[in-house]
Amino acid sequence: MKSLICKKCGHKETLEDINQSATTKILIAQVPRVREKDGLNIYPLYCLKCNFITEWAADPYNNSRKAINGVEYFKTFKVNKKLKPHFEIIKNNLVNRGYTKSEKIKYSFGWILIIAIIYQLFFN
Repeated sequence: MKSLICKKCGHKETLEDINQSATTKILIAQVPRVREKDGLNIYPLYCLKCNFITEWAADPYNNSRKAINGVEYFKTFKVNKKLKPHFEIIKNNLVNRGYTKSEKIKYSFGWILIIAIIYQLFFN
């Protein structure tokens, strides 16, 4: 399991971005519901792009025969009053996360390009 997908809008992000990035569009709350028949922990995934929740569970060996890249997805629904407070806390703390290594590199190249263009405009 390297990435998770919002089943409503199809937005996909790596676990590195979800867990560590300030610019993530997918949030995961650690409030699983337990499926009675097998004790499987099913977690909510909140997509900030479409405001829908997708329930998912890790299934790295595809025991359910329904897993996509090690993840089994369940129902998708509009964010509700029960889950919204859990995600608001995570959403408000995104600013404190900073950027991942790959984001730092990407944004550094962008700033270098912008500075080079400005330098060319004013000094040539």
